[in-house]
Amino acid sequence: MVIDSTMQILGYGAVTAVGLTAPQTCAAIRAGIKRFAPIEAPILDDEEAQIGARVSADPRLRADPGEWLLNLAGRALLECVGKPAAGAEPALLWLVPEPERAHPLSAGVSDSELLRRLEALVGVRFAPCSRVLRSGAAGCVEALGIARELLETQAIAGEVGCVIGGADSLLRKVDLQALAQGDRLLGPKQSQGLVPGEGAAFVWVGRAVRTPQSDLPAEETVAAPEGVCVRGIGLGYERATVRGTAYSVGEAFTSALTTASQDADIPESEIAFIAGNFNGERYDAWEHTHALLRGYRTPRERLPVVWPSASVGEIGVAAGVLALVVAAAAIEGDYAAGDTAAVQVRSDGELRGVVIVR
Repeated sequence: MVIDSTMQILGYGAVTAVGLTAPQTCAAIRAGIKRFAPIEAPILDDEEAQIGARVSADPRLRADPGEWLLNLAGRALLECVGKPAAGAEPALLWLVPEPERAHPLSAGVSDSELLRRLEALVGVRFAPCSRVLRSGAAGCVEALGIARELLETQAIAGEVGCVIGGADSLLRKVDLQALAQGDRLLGPKQSQGLVPGEGAAFVWVGRAVRTPQSDLPAEETVAAPEGVCVRGIGLGYERATVRGTAYSVGEAFTSALTTASQDADIPESEIAFIAGNFNGERYDAWEHTHALLRGYRTPRERLPVVWPSASVGEIGVAAGVLALVVAAAAIEGDYAAGDTAAVQVRSDGELRGVVIVR
């Protein structure tokens, strides 16, 4: 048998304000549907209610914010990977809110306990090499690198694969207050701000395993992988973050794009569109604009940008995975601007990542 060196996207799942499944969410984003509404409870002491993007659910399910995120994650995870066959234990690379946010889901809880809780909820057993990542939205790119290493070393079988994703909500009072203090919320006093939202997204990646159909030796048999694949991964570290006083000029994204392009052996000129966790705030627009100017030097008539948060709001650590899901679904559904995309993801901290999918 031949084990392909490219990671294939085997499945995905999502729960957002505009869809309780990945197909619903992707269709709504493609149609430009958004579900922004005043948050029903006066969380911030402003004259006008804060606009947010809530997942449709009985308010009683939100009573415990930790359980709420756990349930969102469980629903999207089961859509993504289903119930694996007996003996198949995929690796889970779970993104949880950053430590400084002190979210009840993960603050003071060990990684092993977090994984145990999710296993108990969904009834799926994960491989011992599963991990919890706390590096923000761009942690999904970091997780793809870990997944590739696990697959290359055969710590995980290619057909079993790795599941990457998480759930988050920026609609808690403590998160909204922190965003308000940083003048980051869209509202009457800030036209270049983000809309807080909540949601979950997971993607399942693995390797193609094939039996040669010719008389050639297995090592000489070449077959192109089917479906949408992760071709290249790049990471960068930004010195001027949104938490500081200076604006980014896109250096980290440019470095990550160069690394991902080289890793994929796909020139920047072949990238047909961009997807990312762009959220509309001033800092993000500044960084994204500079990254475009620095990184995409090939003359183009246009370079389309897919912007999921325009429909679902800013969904924190789940936003990067959702951008990857939306890009993959567009390519797979043959309605994308082309067959190659660069998925650009940033965390609130230093981490930046670019994934090239084709």
